[in-house]
Amino acid sequence: MKKKSQDRATRTGVYSALAGGAVGFALGMLFAPKRGPDARRRIAYQLERVKAQAEGFLRRLVQSRTESGGRRNSDAVVEDAEARADHIRDDIDALLEELRQASQDVDETN
Repeated sequence: MKKKSQDRATRTGVYSALAGGAVGFALGMLFAPKRGPDARRRIAYQLERVKAQAEGFLRRLVQSRTESGGRRNSDAVVEDAEARADHIRDDIDALLEELRQASQDVDETN
């Protein structure tokens, strides 16, 4: 039982670090002394990279769980990881859409 809670704490920490890093980077880029369109382009590029890395991490996690034959709760771990990764992807997609919309608004006003 103790191992299960340690695994959960580790997963939560990893996902929190990924999400916190992405949000921190995005905020840092928004307040960077760059022109608006340049900053938004850089943010969009970096968020796409983070999204790809998160998807790669998820694929490796799923692959390692299926190859090892795993424990009984491996399916639950994989489902949890997939749900969290989907949530992170949705957050990143929402941020990218906001950036694209803001970029279009800026372009229309210029």
